[in-house]
Amino acid sequence: MADSATPEVWYEANCHCAAIKYKFKLPPLESLEIMNCNCSICTKNGYFNVYPKRKDLVYIQGEDSVKGYLFGKKVYMHKFCPTCGSSLFVEPEMDDVEIMALNVRMIKDIDLDMLKYKKFDGKTKMYPPYNP
Repeated sequence: MADSATPEVWYEANCHCAAIKYKFKLPPLESLEIMNCNCSICTKNGYFNVYPKRKDLVYIQGEDSVKGYLFGKKVYMHKFCPTCGSSLFVEPEMDDVEIMALNVRMIKDIDLDMLKYKKFDGKTKMYPPYNP
């Protein structure tokens, strides 16, 4: 895990069709553990998440196009592109939460094999479990 002295880097990301483009700031991805969760939505949507501050996400284009999906307790909005269906990120519905979950698969030129992953058993630890 990166410490607070690690300099942050801007990463550019987009959905598959490039209708939605954005950038965000985090310590170098190689210094982080990428969350590999096995809950129903992370599994179905292929999420590998990192957790930037919400204020550090900047849309380049397509912000008005982004669609969202709520399920379960309806506290985390899963954002996706309505054109290509790419799962982009997850924003808490609570204003006082500073971080969000962002799918690293959307980062331009990402090499998933160069990253370190941390498994999270969301399938059994998320309450209540959601298994459609």
